[in-house]
Amino acid sequence: MPRNPATDPTYGYDPDTGTVRLRHHDLARLLLMFRELMRDQKPGEWQHMHDYDVSFERLADVVDAASQASYGKHWDGPDLRMRCTTTEAVYEWPEGAPYDGEATFTWNVPGYGSHTTDEEEVHAYANTGLCGFSWAKDDKPRRVAGLPDCPECRREVQFGAERPRGAW
Repeated sequence: MPRNPATDPTYGYDPDTGTVRLRHHDLARLLLMFRELMRDQKPGEWQHMHDYDVSFERLADVVDAASQASYGKHWDGPDLRMRCTTTEAVYEWPEGAPYDGEATFTWNVPGYGSHTTDEEEVHAYANTGLCGFSWAKDDKPRRVAGLPDCPECRREVQFGAERPRGAW
């Protein structure tokens, strides 16, 4: 029997895992509203990958995963309306990123997956991925081919690529 919000104070919330359950359609609507409100902010007010967009991009990943699971082979790709884009003036975009035409390099950091950086060489202490994750040379990173495991780094690399728009 489904839980009722009127009689169950924990409806939609799992205290063991700290997760909240809601319909992916409701989450998608919230994300679209956030993007609409975000566009009303002053230009350069937020720093890309350091402000709200990190959390909202992760939520958009959840919506896309739910849509892909729901539509199966009929899924036509992520809904880019929920994603930040390089054309939005509210963000200050970092220099040396793939969307500036710069080359990127993928590094596998043992125990932390692979991340992408604009640096071709490993520095002693100051290695930072496009997602903001940092590592040191002592972590023994090694260059690898292809896209990184990190969804945030992968999204940053793919910003300049031609991407299909999902149907909603």
